[in-house]
Amino acid sequence: MLLSTSFWLQGLFACFVEVLCRQKQQVLVVPAMAMELEYRNTFIDVKEEFEDMELMPSRARAQSAPPGRVRRNSFSLEAASEEDAMRSYVGTLSQKTADLTKKLQQDETPSTACGSSPSSTMSSDALDFADSPVGQEGPEHVSVLAEFFPLLSSQGSLAHPEVCRRPCIYFIAGHCENGRGCAYCHMEHTEKTPKLDKRQRTIIQGLSRPQLLELVMHFCHIKAEQAGFLEEAREILGLLAQESAGARPLAQVVADRDLRNLHKTLMRMNFSNLIGLVTHQSANRVGNATPSADLLAASLERLRLHFLPARA
Repeated sequence: MLLSTSFWLQGLFACFVEVLCRQKQQVLVVPAMAMELEYRNTFIDVKEEFEDMELMPSRARAQSAPPGRVRRNSFSLEAASEEDAMRSYVGTLSQKTADLTKKLQQDETPSTACGSSPSSTMSSDALDFADSPVGQEGPEHVSVLAEFFPLLSSQGSLAHPEVCRRPCIYFIAGHCENGRGCAYCHMEHTEKTPKLDKRQRTIIQGLSRPQLLELVMHFCHIKAEQAGFLEEAREILGLLAQESAGARPLAQVVADRDLRNLHKTLMRMNFSNLIGLVTHQSANRVGNATPSADLLAASLERLRLHFLPARA
C-alpha cells in the first residue's frame, strides 16, 4: 500500500539537489546528459541517453526490481490513484533536474537549493505544492496559503475536519519533517478514514457516472449543511447536480441491504473523501467531460479557501 509517497519523492529530489550543490562547491562540472525518469512498481528508473554509446562502458541492469504484477480487483482505489499521480509527478522531475543543472553551471549561487531540505518550510522545491500529486493549486493559491502558514497546523489542515486533506501518517507517528508546509492534515481525526469494502467498490464501479454523482451529491449536501458551509459549497454542489440530472434511481439497480451498507460507509466520510470518490473514479469512466475531475478538484480548492483563518 502506498503511504504518502509524495514525501519520499520530494525527499529524493532534495537529496539530488544537495548532491549537485556539493559538486558545485567542489568546483566540479555537472555533466550534461539527457535523463528520463520513470516510476514503476514503486521504483524510479533512470534512462540515460549518451551521444556515443560505443565510448561508454556497458552497464548491466540490476536485477533487484520486482517483476510486474497484475493488480487485484481489491486494490484500493485511493492507492491506485496515488500511484498514477506519483508516475505523473516523477515525469516532472527530469525537467527540474535539468533546469537546476543548467542553473549551477551558469555559476549562480544556489543558496536556496543548498540551504533547503524536506523539512525546510517555505522551500520552493521541497514545498512545490502546485506540482506535487497531492494538489493542483496554482501560484495564487499557494501564495495565499503561505500568508497564513503561522496560523495553520499544516497546509493540508485547512478546512478541518470536513474539507481538509487526508491525515499525515508521519505526524500521527510522532514527527513530520515538512511541518506547516505539509500537504496533509495535522489535526486530530477521531477515526480512520472510511474505506469501501470489496462489494461496495464493485457496486460503485457498476454505477453510471450520473448515478455516482447523485449519490455523492446527496451526502455532500448533508455534510455541508451539518457543518454550516452549505452556501460556500454551492459551486461544487452545482457541478455535481449538473451532471447527475436524470440519473436512474439506485434502488432499481442496487439491493436494499447493499444500499444501506453503502450509505453507512459514505455517511462516515468527510466532504473531501466524498469528492475524492468521484475524482478517483473519473479516469476509469467514459463520458466524464462535464464536469471533469479537474473542475471538481479546482472547485474543492476554492471551497477550502473559505476556511482560511482570520488575520491576527
